[in-house]
Amino acid sequence: MQTVLKIKVSDLDVDFVKAIKTLFKHNQEIEITVSPANDFGLNKTETKQEYIDRLKKSIKNAEAGNIIAFTDKEFETVNKNLLGKR
Repeated sequence: MQTVLKIKVSDLDVDFVKAIKTLFKHNQEIEITVSPANDFGLNKTETKQEYIDRLKKSIKNAEAGNIIAFTDKEFETVNKNLLGKR
């Protein structure tokens, strides 16, 4: 089994370690790699006004028909292509 867990440094605690332990067998050896997460700017802090402006822009785009729709399968295919078929 392989899983990717993304967590804020401030949330690292004993409970997190316990949660990891429940995912694997008791004596199973695991490998832990730690690196900064790339959120592609999705979690940037924005002002309330920037947030409202972004929402208004999204609403205008949707009302103008500027939307992209995917089936689940199409979405998975696009993501695999964008992520280099991991």
